[in-house]
Amino acid sequence: MARGEITGKKPVKTADEAKRSPGPPIADATATEPTAKSEPDSHTKGKATPIRGPPVPAAWYSIKDFCAAHRISQAMYFKLKADKRGPREIAVGTRRYVSFEAAAEWRAAQKERTAT
Repeated sequence: MARGEITGKKPVKTADEAKRSPGPPIADATATEPTAKSEPDSHTKGKATPIRGPPVPAAWYSIKDFCAAHRISQAMYFKLKADKRGPREIAVGTRRYVSFEAAAEWRAAQKERTAT
């Protein structure tokens, strides 16, 4: 704990242990009361986040999300893609995504393949 000279606060006076009377403390007008620890006031409160509407649903799956949603492994996904049996992909920069419509078409095609 920093000294009073450093913090600018007055040091708290305490009575010597030898001068204290035994028993519980008595409310004495001349006694020095202990002070509670005070926290520095924060003048810059944290900015409240603005209230927004409901979250916007995603427009497509990432490859990882597509595999998780359809309960297939990523290795199986790339195996299907190599066999030209995977869903259509959308390229955004260097990333690849599968739209919800493409996923629905892929599921319908998989259903047709298993029916025949």
